[in-house]
Amino acid sequence: MSDKSNIEMVDNQALETQINLKRPIVFEDQTVNQINLDFESLTGEDIEKAEAQFNAEAPQNSMVMVKEMSKPFLAIVASKAARVHVDLIRKLSAPDYAKITTRTSLFLLGGK
Repeated sequence: MSDKSNIEMVDNQALETQINLKRPIVFEDQTVNQINLDFESLTGEDIEKAEAQFNAEAPQNSMVMVKEMSKPFLAIVASKAARVHVDLIRKLSAPDYAKITTRTSLFLLGGK
């Protein structure tokens, strides 16, 4: 059961922000067992920087109409919320990556 301090409400739905990884990873010589997504600390500037980074990674990314549904964009935003390098998010197992990017999408689309 999750602690209430690790839950945010988006459109009256609980949104878990402390994600315990199903498959911990080693990143930069440290074992990572959980990711803490601090969405409340994000600013508009953070989202703009995430979009600029996303667009800079590949020219065709600027053509993506709804970036809030793009896994690569969501990984960048999640990394900013977790204060980790985006490569850490990208190295997660598929189930952990999917969970974190889905939480990020729900947050962005929930408009909280």
